[in-house]
Amino acid sequence: SPKAPSTYLYIFSCRVLLVVACGMPPQHGLMSDKDDYAYNTASQNMLDHSWKTSVNLGALIQIPGVWDPFVKSYVEMLEFYGDQDGAREVLTNYAYDEKFPSNPNAHIYLYNFLKTEKAPREKLISVLKILYQIVPSHKLMLEFHRVLRKSEKEEHHKLGLEVLFGVLDFAGCTKNITAWKYLAKCLRQTLMRSHLAWVQEEWSSRKNWWPGFHFSYFWAKSDWKEDKALACEKALVAGVLSGKKRYFRYISKQDHQVFRKKIKRMKKLVKKYSIVNPGL
Repeated sequence: SPKAPSTYLYIFSCRVLLVVACGMPPQHGLMSDKDDYAYNTASQNMLDHSWKTSVNLGALIQIPGVWDPFVKSYVEMLEFYGDQDGAREVLTNYAYDEKFPSNPNAHIYLYNFLKTEKAPREKLISVLKILYQIVPSHKLMLEFHRVLRKSEKEEHHKLGLEVLFGVLDFAGCTKNITAWKYLAKCLRQTLMRSHLAWVQEEWSSRKNWWPGFHFSYFWAKSDWKEDKALACEKALVAGVLSGKKRYFRYISKQDHQVFRKKIKRMKKLVKKYSIVNPGL
């Protein structure tokens, strides 16, 4: 059953509604104790008549703008009263109405709602695809990759590879071991399925800057010291994409009892799948 609506969000929403409806903007950004008491009392009364409040909230969020807390509050209320269709419609309009400014949160809210509803994979992909275009480094992109990976369509597998490269283009994601694990696995699967062109397409725009950005001798030493598991995943990717150079060479020469088998396997995979000297 849906959880009760957030009281804090409702009080916040109701206060703004009172300002909009009654033309009572707070002076100098502050309210007196008397005004604050009046606002709290009015807000509580509106909470007691929540459905009437929902109508007002519904009208408010029709005005083009960024209304994240109000939309969340309104959707919570609709879900609380069992109006799933209404909640879905509100979130869909908020995400797709061209009158509203581009807003990543709108697509996040819609995706989470559809995911809870167990919506079809195609629907989830369509929502996350837009979020990817707006914020390609968003933390949901790794989940997006997993959703795409489960699809049977090759176009989705190709997009899944693109998404991972897009995530790792950003400095804030360079230490994300999950992203590197996914990319290492995705590269192997893509090349096993004879889609070398997909990898080359992604690598062609990055081959001049990723080696310095990700695969330098400095990063090899630093990563091995700080996170050996991360270093092994990155070394595999580096070897596949740029050959047996700085990063791969440094990691492949390390002798560590725990990672000895992993490094040996990494060398075999690079020898088999490297796009620099395939087959050598």
